[in-house]
Amino acid sequence: MSRRVALIGVLLATCVSGVHGVQLVNPSFEDPLDPNNPIQHLAAGWGMWGGWMNRETGWVPVRSGRCIVGYHHFRIGETNTSGIFQDVPDVPPGSVCTFRIFACEDYRTYPQSVEVRIEPYGGGDPLAVRAYGAGDIQVNRWTELSVTATSIGRGIRVVLLAVPKQTDPRDGALRFDDASLAVARAGGP
Repeated sequence: MSRRVALIGVLLATCVSGVHGVQLVNPSFEDPLDPNNPIQHLAAGWGMWGGWMNRETGWVPVRSGRCIVGYHHFRIGETNTSGIFQDVPDVPPGSVCTFRIFACEDYRTYPQSVEVRIEPYGGGDPLAVRAYGAGDIQVNRWTELSVTATSIGRGIRVVLLAVPKQTDPRDGALRFDDASLAVARAGGP
């Protein structure tokens, strides 16, 4: 009887704890892509597209550490999106995944939206998207942005995407810090 109780306890602990070993690389953007260049604008472990979405070492406030990703909305000249992403290969198929990142904005920053997405590994049509308007993100105070999806194959891609205001002027900037990924087995918590 005690073996059965112990086995049930181990199985329950495994289900509650989620999927071990699945985590984001460089979630607070502390490490530059080039370790010999600590002020480099690319963060290790993250891909990037578009303009003016950079790892920043001197911007404040930071939520933790000393670096953030800054979106220079005031520098955007066109209506193209900018963003960062990371492929996470070790997510089992059918896992429930929640991607979170914290954001804050400068006074008078009015992007069209900021989106957090979960896509299939390597990219593709989003499994889930959550869009936040400028009014959803606090001025100089950290706001949690999140999205949840169930993976359809092995691995996922997490995405942070900024859509600029569609007309001039484009003012202010957004700051992002402390990304995280929670992964639970299908049928588990």
